[in-house]
Amino acid sequence: MMKKWSLIVLSLLVVIALSACSGNGGNTAQSSSNSGGNSGTPKGKITFAYWGAQSEADAIKQAIDNFKKTYPDIQVESQWIQKDYLTKLQTMIAGGTAPDVMLISAGDLPGFANAFQEIEVDGSVFSSASLLDSMSVDGKVYAAPFIIKPKVMAINVDLFEKNNIPLPSKTEPMTTDEFNDISKKLTAGEGATKVFGSEPLYLGNWIYAFGGQFYSDDLTKSALGEPEAIKAAEYMVASKLEGIVPNDTEKQGQNMMNWYLGGRIGMFTDFGPWYLPQMAEVQSFKWDLVPFPGGGGSKEVNGLALSKDSKNAEAAKIFINHLTQNEETQKIIGGNKNAYGIPVLSSATSAFEAIYPDKNLKAFVLAAEKQHSQEAQKRTNEIGNEMKAIDDTTPIGIGQKDVKEVFPQVAEKINKILQQN
Repeated sequence: MMKKWSLIVLSLLVVIALSACSGNGGNTAQSSSNSGGNSGTPKGKITFAYWGAQSEADAIKQAIDNFKKTYPDIQVESQWIQKDYLTKLQTMIAGGTAPDVMLISAGDLPGFANAFQEIEVDGSVFSSASLLDSMSVDGKVYAAPFIIKPKVMAINVDLFEKNNIPLPSKTEPMTTDEFNDISKKLTAGEGATKVFGSEPLYLGNWIYAFGGQFYSDDLTKSALGEPEAIKAAEYMVASKLEGIVPNDTEKQGQNMMNWYLGGRIGMFTDFGPWYLPQMAEVQSFKWDLVPFPGGGGSKEVNGLALSKDSKNAEAAKIFINHLTQNEETQKIIGGNKNAYGIPVLSSATSAFEAIYPDKNLKAFVLAAEKQHSQEAQKRTNEIGNEMKAIDDTTPIGIGQKDVKEVFPQVAEKINKILQQN
């Protein structure tokens, strides 16, 4: 009888031991999905660097506070860099004091990828597959998508009604021809009181409205010499000549957003979420948001990258996973009244739309899903210097040369730079 009971006790101990072993087998990603106090969760301090205005810093602080509640054993030291973020980041990286986690935009990522660890992220959890592409360099993912800042078009509803112009669709972008027609109807007056259809057009947005892009899909060649890019450039020049946007003399030293707020711009096309808090105070006219004409515009995607020199990489990975994939945290970031940006999780975008429920913030959400991401290259300074020729020598800026002549020349010079990569 004693032997029988001994066998039963021994069997129970084996079962308990096996269960315990199974419970400790979770990897970092699994641990990050659990609530705090996990015995297997990494501990210690990590540092996190980010840029932004006070309002953006406040939103990030709330997200960090949420993380600390879930993971009380991981301390997060914030490094809010208010000026010269990239320069200071480069200095810290070169000096061996790089933060464990760094906020980085997709546009700047290629230039910093060597300082980051390649990370594994499930792209299917995000609202758009393109988000992970924008965080990749040479096919490797170096940051997790954190927040999206797309462009939409703000319209002065009063000016539309005054000119008997039907309001645009809130979900479908108007065509570029429709934009041109409406701009002409909205343009009226002379001199200091003239009302313009739009603010001066920006190539970074309008190249996509005409089906163009800056680089080939594999980013190995400039696409500025392609017909679509030239067509976009020609329209920008035409909009100035027709007077539906302010010319160089009229816009000199002027703030176009102030003109929009003053009722002198009918359609403000380069409208990012950071303008929302300012617009919320507007009482002098009715306004709303619609998609960017022609499906154009471009979205800025900001991600969280892990330093390759991190001394607490596992804790840093949990922090990155929490801020980018935890629904509650994404709602905190996206639902902030300061309109920091659009969450990268579809399940959290409702928080952003709820900031100003009487405005069509759905336009931002649609743009975040569909809009073209900013295109980025490693040698941005050299490419930027060649791009100056567009403003210096064509009517897009202050020059007189035909865009059909200049754009292919600029493309050729950029291609020579790209061949050096």
